[in-house]
Amino acid sequence: MDWYWILPTILLLAAASRSSGTWSPFQSEQVKEICAHMTRDERRATAWRGAACGLLIALVFGMTAVLLGMVIWRSALVVVALSLLIFPLAVLLSRKKWWPQVVRSHQRFLASTEWAQSQGIKPEEIRLYTWQK
Repeated sequence: MDWYWILPTILLLAAASRSSGTWSPFQSEQVKEICAHMTRDERRATAWRGAACGLLIALVFGMTAVLLGMVIWRSALVVVALSLLIFPLAVLLSRKKWWPQVVRSHQRFLASTEWAQSQGIKPEEIRLYTWQK
């Protein structure tokens, strides 16, 4: 077995063992409660949002690393190193502009669920992560 399949395999097994497709290791109790009450359509919309976000990250950062590593330096090791460097660097550089928009988008989506609306939860009241104020 190739070494680079170990981490994705562990992550897939962890995700498959969870009862909810909306699980995240750092989500707040409030988000867990909202996700526990999602309808089938809301879960499907959540899955599509997650897939679109993952695809965007893979295309932008992954393809940048592949192009730089394989085309310019012709090395798979450089591709892995660039992937590990490019993504955190890009997030750090764009966090002030990009990250607040992502957080607000997720808050609006979670507040738009039937259960959250019935509880009177407003988007700005939702803590997405355990460390968020």
